[in-house]
Amino acid sequence: MESIFVLFAFCAFIGIPILIAIVKAMSPNAGARGFDRLAARGTPARGLVLQSSMLATNVRMNMRRFEQRQMTLDVEIPGQAPYQCSGTFLIPRGLVEAIPGASLELSVDPRNPQSIVVTGPGSFTGPWLNLGPPNPY
Repeated sequence: MESIFVLFAFCAFIGIPILIAIVKAMSPNAGARGFDRLAARGTPARGLVLQSSMLATNVRMNMRRFEQRQMTLDVEIPGQAPYQCSGTFLIPRGLVEAIPGASLELSVDPRNPQSIVVTGPGSFTGPWLNLGPPNPY
């Protein structure tokens, strides 16, 4: 009788939270949540595309479209030495043309500098441009 109680207690306090964590991690919006979390809370950085694969995979997460592409980036975080990072990156479709020589705005995980998301095109796209209506062409 006591072993049944121990088994029930184990399932209730250990097994169920683990099962919930696994289901959340496998949900289709887990990637979008991770992208949004890092984009909002990461360290702003600038990147230069050094190499970019010609092949891109179209990815849709949470009704948003991305290109998934192999790239090598030169990452510059203000106040730190620049470094290179190679990997597969999600690039928002319609915002950025990720070709060699392109400048990108990035968000970098402060605890893992290899964890990077592309948030937009580089150049002069600071917060001062978001004030007021857009300039006419």
